[in-house]
Amino acid sequence: MKWSSDGYRLDGDIYREAFRSADAPALITDPNFVIRDVNAAGLTFLGHEFGELVGRSAADISGDDRIYEDIVDHLVRGETWTGRFVARTSEGNKVYGRGSAAPLVVDDDVEGAVAVFVDTTKQQQYENASEVLNRLLRHDLRNELNVMYGHIQRAQSASSQADAAEILDSAQEKVLQIVHKTERARDLRELLERSYTASNRPVRLDIVLNNTLVEVMQEFPDAEFRFGVFPEAVVRADDLLSAAVEAVLENAVVHNDTDEAEVTVAVDVREDDVVLEVGDDGPGVSPAQRDLIFGREEYDQLHHGTGISLFFADSVFDSYGGDIWVEDNDPRGAVFKMRLERS
Repeated sequence: MKWSSDGYRLDGDIYREAFRSADAPALITDPNFVIRDVNAAGLTFLGHEFGELVGRSAADISGDDRIYEDIVDHLVRGETWTGRFVARTSEGNKVYGRGSAAPLVVDDDVEGAVAVFVDTTKQQQYENASEVLNRLLRHDLRNELNVMYGHIQRAQSASSQADAAEILDSAQEKVLQIVHKTERARDLRELLERSYTASNRPVRLDIVLNNTLVEVMQEFPDAEFRFGVFPEAVVRADDLLSAAVEAVLENAVVHNDTDEAEVTVAVDVREDDVVLEVGDDGPGVSPAQRDLIFGREEYDQLHHGTGISLFFADSVFDSYGGDIWVEDNDPRGAVFKMRLERS
């Protein structure tokens, strides 16, 4: 400890240790905004090793040039910047946060800058996901209501009461589908909202699959599910993994055009990750539709997705640092593949 007119002052080694052990991501630059130090939380946040960042310009990790320029403008004027920021990880993915950056002034000279941030990536992912979920729901409901309106018009012009009753039964079924879809959207929104406060942790994929398959088989007793004994696999996920897998399994049955849907489930454990495969014998997914069905692209009048469940699954796997995609099945149908990082 050193004594000063301000009271007790910690020496430099203690300050450096406090910086490096802080839970919040933080970095220090020189006056030219070249990174000179990064704490452990910052390395984890950005996915870099220490030697990969030190000596590089802070601009290299920026995910938004406009925000970076605003930070630099404040620091050059000797002012503290506070607000939202976007950074890029070592793999090129965007991460989000809130924080502040302040000039380091020693003897009236600016010797560099220090920046401290709070990771809000999951919250930002939820906000983005909620926005797309609303868009998909509006699109699907608009289509369903148009179909129902057509049923009503046909019933009004039906030649007999029996014909009108049959058409109105179809309209009633469509109303029930709309109600189910809105309830599903509400449930998924609640799950997504919960996800941004949850921390990813080690999860036994084989246990999740066994439990989820029991629930799905009870929900769809007419479908045939084929699977063997799943290998023990621990992946990086959270409590939403079961709901995301259930959404993919549900999609394989609901959008199947055969009399009895056949769904196969398999797991491939690799060195660094695990790939879960869900195959079906349905109509398949054309290459032009493969981003649309996950809500990754805007719909137009010629392209329509399969609903909100696959978008939900895509959002969840993305939050784990994994991904989901679809391939052709042999001889017919689609195979949805979900990659998860091993933990």
